Amino acid sequence: MLKAATGNPEFKWFEDYYGGRYARASAAYGTTDPGTIPVTGAGTNSGYIFTKNDIVKNARTGENMLVTSVNANSFVCARAFGTTAAAAILAGDGLFIVGNTNEENGGARNVNSTQSTPQTNYTQIFKTTIALSNTEKEANLYGGKDLPYMRAKKGTEHALDIERAFWFGEKNYSTSAGAQGHPMRTTGGILEFILAGNSYVQNQGGALTAPDLNTFLREGFTYGNSEKMLFCGGYVLQAINEIARGQILMKPVESTYGMKISQWVTAFGTVNIVHNPLFVEEYAGYAFLLDMESFRYRFMNNRDTQLQTNIQAPDADGEVDQYITECGLERKQAPRHALLKGVLS
Repeated sequence: MLKAATGNPEFKWFEDYYGGRYARASAAYGTTDPGTIPVTGAGTNSGYIFTKNDIVKNARTGENMLVTSVNANSFVCARAFGTTAAAAILAGDGLFIVGNTNEENGGARNVNSTQSTPQTNYTQIFKTTIALSNTEKEANLYGGKDLPYMRAKKGTEHALDIERAFWFGEKNYSTSAGAQGHPMRTTGGILEFILAGNSYVQNQGGALTAPDLNTFLREGFTYGNSEKMLFCGGYVLQAINEIARGQILMKPVESTYGMKISQWVTAFGTVNIVHNPLFVEEYAGYAFLLDMESFRYRFMNNRDTQLQTNIQAPDADGEVDQYITECGLERKQAPRHALLKGVLS
């Protein structure tokens, strides 16, 4: 992931999207010209994705319409603005903005733009303690001195705690949970982000078949980049191996993410497949398709991972060290990601 410092434990970023281009008719409408077409499916006020002089096509009938004015949940239009005759509109018909047209010597079009919205998450304080008596610290053990070994082991455990929080954590703030009444924060993770956002979620509830996997990839590549990471539990990886056998080329490559991946070039996009050993038990049937540009590791100024040594009381006959990190996950644009869950062996 990209990495950036923050000067506030509640860090912020802004999200924006391109203007909407698709809605559905919310009710049936005849062939009256001009027409006032009721719409839904593009937010609270679906009509506002349209702008005067937009050309809108009904995907079912093929008719093109010219928008002349807009309301909160409808647009007014000239019917049959092209070679296809006007036809009755049914509730649920897909309506696509295919462009706009403007008269000669005309002025500028009306402005129709989206606004950036602020999003937030918290940094979380992670600690992992190492404690040895001075006797144990100085003893000549079979594998060498114990302190270097324990530092390496606990350093790995510390990193895994952070990664688990980034996958499964939920954003929270409390001043009552701690013994001293001081603020305690947890960072929101990827699972919470996907389930709460507009990401595609496929609950398999059984074995994963080739058509099911195709559906997941089709939906998961609808938005974002054409190359994404697929972090898999064991059940999902097993199913992909079976589906891929004799049909596709699985190419082991060395990734800049510092891990071994298998690269699968599909018609939807390039999938970089990684087995995540943290996805076990109930999570063995999970897989996350992620557009990695949407995530950043955020750490408090001067509070990225540090090893603090000799923090024991002055009279202690031993040494206490600790790893400490204050960090959180920046996560944005949920529609660029997808979750597959409930895959069984």
